[in-house]
Amino acid sequence: MRPITGTDIIDFYASRDGLLALNSAGDFVHMEGHQIIEGNAHANSFVITESEEEVQILLGRSAITDGDWFPDALDDDGKLIPAVADEMANIINQDGILPSRALKAIKAIEDWKKDEETAQQSATRRAAAVAEVVAYSGGNQSAAARTLGLDQSTVNKLVAKHRRTVEAAAGA
Repeated sequence: MRPITGTDIIDFYASRDGLLALNSAGDFVHMEGHQIIEGNAHANSFVITESEEEVQILLGRSAITDGDWFPDALDDDGKLIPAVADEMANIINQDGILPSRALKAIKAIEDWKKDEETAQQSATRRAAAVAEVVAYSGGNQSAAARTLGLDQSTVNKLVAKHRRTVEAAAGA
């Protein structure tokens, strides 16, 4: 992955495509709005393309042609001025790519923590449920393992986990 350059923006403008995006491989891709199947195509948004790839929209052609962002971006021949393209690239790198990727990473970390908590809760419930089956099997872990379709060593570990959980809860 590399920062976007003014040359990338000039190439995008020359292509006449509608959107400049950054894909998950770190490549800058040109695309049209109809290629997006999920999400809104505005700067710094993440959208899903027809090929089911997530891309980050960096720049729309209209931002250059309408003159709203840089009023004097085009020369008299309608070509993008290289110095303006360089400035656009600097802004996109500073205010677009990095902050958006950082927010995406922070969200992924939060999701992972939530999923990890859910997994831990599920593991605790699983251990308690297996311990109950062992109790109703007269304490016979082999019989409980057969009933549950598990290895006896797995049942043994889950019963031990449940015992530690109960002891920790009693001590708290």
